[in-house]
Amino acid sequence: MLKRRNFLKNATVLAAAGSSPIASTWSAAAPQQTKKIGVQTYSIRRELKQDMVGSLTALKKIGFSHIELYGYEQQNKKGSVLGYSLKEYRKILSDVGLEPTSSHLEPPLQSIYKFGDGGGTGKGERSIQIEAYTKQNIPAIMEFWKRAIADHQELGIPVMVQPAMPVVNTVDDAKLVCDIFNQTGELAKQANLRWGYHNHSAEFKRIGLKRGEDWSSEMAITPTSYTSEIFYDFLLTHTDPALVFFEMDVYWAVMGQCDPVSYFNRYPGRFPLLHIKDRDILGSTGFMNFASIFEAGYSKGGLERYYVELEYPNPAGSTSLSQLESVKRSYDFVANAGFVK
Repeated sequence: MLKRRNFLKNATVLAAAGSSPIASTWSAAAPQQTKKIGVQTYSIRRELKQDMVGSLTALKKIGFSHIELYGYEQQNKKGSVLGYSLKEYRKILSDVGLEPTSSHLEPPLQSIYKFGDGGGTGKGERSIQIEAYTKQNIPAIMEFWKRAIADHQELGIPVMVQPAMPVVNTVDDAKLVCDIFNQTGELAKQANLRWGYHNHSAEFKRIGLKRGEDWSSEMAITPTSYTSEIFYDFLLTHTDPALVFFEMDVYWAVMGQCDPVSYFNRYPGRFPLLHIKDRDILGSTGFMNFASIFEAGYSKGGLERYYVELEYPNPAGSTSLSQLESVKRSYDFVANAGFVK
């Protein structure tokens, strides 16, 4: 077997020549495109595990200019991306010609997932949570972010985004989360990086009522309980705009029964990044009003960058397209949309 170093060297050369197994499928040159369209690499997670270099090369040939990476992790306080060292991963991106502009990562706390359906039927919620922040685990959380900041400086990635919601049952829990978010944002700012938060749908539930009470009824509020408030709004009003930004996943906001446009209007300038997502391939379902979302994002939300993402491409029975083909068709939708800059 080739040693890892030789494999990486050879794979990079093959990809540049269009000879990588996945890259060769996308042999056509990238279309001439003035738009800078990004993609969250989670969208092609299966292909990345099969052929990292070829898959990233395919994204470049499709026309994407930059990526938001997934797969960063720390083992024994040493950072890596999907098994590659930081140096190896940065070289691959440089050779391929993709700019890493953002990264998804979260502190190493117990994960609590609730996937629901989220795809073709639109039923259920999408909740990616981690265990509650406490006085006991805060030191470990902050050490994680200090290491991550140094690693992302080495990777040349200027933006870090947390896509996992700490468990919150009361307003006091929410206040602690906001405090830690502000502290993390301050650490990033001191390193000339930016730090933000990415939602799913659970953030649009209310907090403040005692556990076991009926969240759906205002009559459940008692003199000894907090006034309820949507957690996402609480985050927006209790984090410092100079330290914490928000990357709205517009699809999961809609699935949380909230309107992205209303948030852009109510909290102007807080949403420099967006995840552009649909139930399936972008623009194929008619479920999302992307024109209004982009218009309000530019005029009110402070939109700077957006990332195409597919979490549930091709629900069962719809098509047999690969993740890369689904991403390509989504790219074509954005590239041809007159409302996207």
